[in-house]
Amino acid sequence: MPKGSSRIQVTCPACQTTLVVDPKTGLVLHSAGQRSDYSFEEALNQEHTRKEKTEELFQQAFQEEKDRRKSLEGKFREALDSQDELEEPINPLELD
Repeated sequence: MPKGSSRIQVTCPACQTTLVVDPKTGLVLHSAGQRSDYSFEEALNQEHTRKEKTEELFQQAFQEEKDRRKSLEGKFREALDSQDELEEPINPLELD
C-alpha cells in the first residue's frame, strides 16, 4: 500500500490470505486468498472412493459374521449330537 493511504493491508498467518482493512471502520474492503488446487471433481472422486471402501468393509464384516454363525451352528449341532451319546444321569431316588 502506498504511504499515506487510509487502508491497511494484513496477511493472515494461518491461511496466507491478504486482507485490505479500512482503519476507521474496521471493515474488510478486499480479501485475496491463495488459490487451492481443490476442485469439485476431486471432492467427488474422494467421496466415491470413500463410499467404495465403506461398502467393501461392510461386505467383509458381513461375510465374517456369516462364517462365524456357520461355525457356531456347527458347534451347536455337534453338542446336540454328543448329548445323545451321554448316559442318562442317575436319579438319586432310585438308588434304594
